[in-house]
Formats: sequence, structure tokens, C-alpha cells
Amino acid sequence: MEHIYCDDYPNVMHWKAVQEFTIEQASLLLAGLDPFDFKEGLDSVKQINHSRWKLAHGYALSLETSIRRGILTPIICAKYVYNEFLNEMSATKIDPNDRTETMSYRHTIITRSSLNQWVTNENVILVLPYRAKKNPPPIIQEISIEDNNIKKLPNNTQHSSEGLELTQEIIEQFWSTYDTENKQTAPTKKEVIDYLIGKGVSKNLAEAVDIVLRPFELRKVGRRKG
Repeated sequence: MEHIYCDDYPNVMHWKAVQEFTIEQASLLLAGLDPFDFKEGLDSVKQINHSRWKLAHGYALSLETSIRRGILTPIICAKYVYNEFLNEMSATKIDPNDRTETMSYRHTIITRSSLNQWVTNENVILVLPYRAKKNPPPIIQEISIEDNNIKKLPNNTQHSSEGLELTQEIIEQFWSTYDTENKQTAPTKKEVIDYLIGKGVSKNLAEAVDIVLRPFELRKVGRRKG
């Protein structure tokens, strides 16, 4: 079903519980207008040249046509004429099929349920309030960095050097069995340096590798105590 959206749609909550409408009231409500705001109904809407006055009158004509054709059954179908006996204007019941009689939009009454059914069956375009769409708040996902995740990250670093290779070798040879709860399991500085010098590494590089791998609390340890 198509809709027409408007910015000046009134608050019509007071009509929610109403179960019967005149054709005039129904057509104004369908056009997004509150009947209480227009004393003379459809005439008032046209007189002030409201942007939707033609739409409201179009709904009224559509409702009348549907009643005439038997598509929509009214509770009361009436005309509004001068009553000579009462010497005043009054509503008089008429036959919906009698097209010689002018149907009064202000006095012909239909039910809410029949109106809703008519809107659905005839695929009537409704006027609805325009509501600007609110952008949803951004979804901020908490990023948790764990050791396991870090290990899974792809290693795109292709850099290699003698120092890095020696460092990895010393880790495997001496520090892989180190127990932080037992400091005696740490290799001595002399053991590491002698091992590296024995491989032809300069003393300065050997000392650098040792100091990089050795925890601060073990920097002064030179020999294990027996």
C-alpha cells in the first residue's frame, strides 16, 4: 500500500476510540487533518486553501461512490435539506441507491471497521506523519588482545639478521628450560658468552645477545650456586 507523508500531521489520538464517523470526518482524517480543527469541515479546508483540501474532498467523493455502488455499507445514509414543517434544515434518511438525492457528507455515518476494510480492499493511499529516520548508534566492538590471537596473526616481517638468529638459538639452547620460580635454572652470563664466542661470535655481540635475553633480576648473576 502506498502512502503520502506530511510534516504537519496533527495529533489525532482523541479519535482512536471513535467507532463511527461521518463521511466528512472520515475523509478529513484520511487526508491527515483533524476534523476538530475545521469548524465547517470540508468547506473550511477548501476556503483556507489547505495543501490537502483536494485530497480530502477526493476521499469524500470516493466514499460516496463506494456507498452508492454497495461496496461500503453506511449505518445511516442521509441528505440535509430544508424542512418546511420544522422551518429549519434537518437530516433525512435516504436510499443510497437513489442517485436523485444528494448525499450529505456531514450526516451520512459509517463504522470504523467498515472504513478500515474499505481502505484495505480499495488500496486507498493514506496520509501518514513523516518521521525522520534516526541513525542507529554506532556499534563499538570491544577488541580483546590475547596471546593466542597474537600468535595467529600473519607474520609478514621478512627481516632477518645474525643477531636475531643468535638470539633464537640461545633461547632454544639455554632459556627454554628456565623456570621463573627457580632462579638456579637460568644460564649464567659466562655460559652464554662462552658458547657464542665458541661459535666465532665477537665478545661485544655475545654480551649484547645475553643482556637482551636476561631478565633484569638476573643481570648480575655470573655463576650458579651449587
